[in-house]
Amino acid sequence: MRLVETLEVQTIDKLMSPDNLMTINRVLDLLGTLDRMGILDLVNGALQDEELIGKIMGSIINDNTLSMVTQLNNLGSLMKVFMDKDVADDLQYVFKLLSSLRNSGLMDPIIGMLNDPETLGKVLGSLVNDKTLQLIENWNSTLDLVNAVGNALKQEHKPVKSVIDIYRMMKDPEVQNGLGLLFGIIKELGKIAKTK
Repeated sequence: MRLVETLEVQTIDKLMSPDNLMTINRVLDLLGTLDRMGILDLVNGALQDEELIGKIMGSIINDNTLSMVTQLNNLGSLMKVFMDKDVADDLQYVFKLLSSLRNSGLMDPIIGMLNDPETLGKVLGSLVNDKTLQLIENWNSTLDLVNAVGNALKQEHKPVKSVIDIYRMMKDPEVQNGLGLLFGIIKELGKIAKTK
């Protein structure tokens, strides 16, 4: 019996602490306000109406809400992916791209093409051929060539005025390599011209 009395005294002491008294007063004020507004009577009446409680529980607990609860784990892992800064930046870029396509009027033809298998087949057939596959296969070399031309255009060069200037430049190994490449390109162009 003493244990029960001790627990009662401890509980009363906890309730009488200044912080808890303020909280209890606020709860009592809130209950008083709800009572004056008639809300407590409404809640009390609703809780005693078993049919109403059954309808409320039936609307809360149904196949849709149960399915949603089971999908929360998937949603949580998906949110973790979206929280990654790189993924968020990429998604923002994709949405801007889609918005630009829509605003430019290109989105509707693209959607129409994707929904028409015959047109899509023609477009893919024109994109995927020997020439485009060869271009993709040599893409890095093509980029290197374009970058080299771009770098050469940015630099200032002395004009070549004589054969002696050419002879001096021929001592540079990079010039020698470049000329070798140019002669290779000229040879390939000659093959193309010969067949036409």
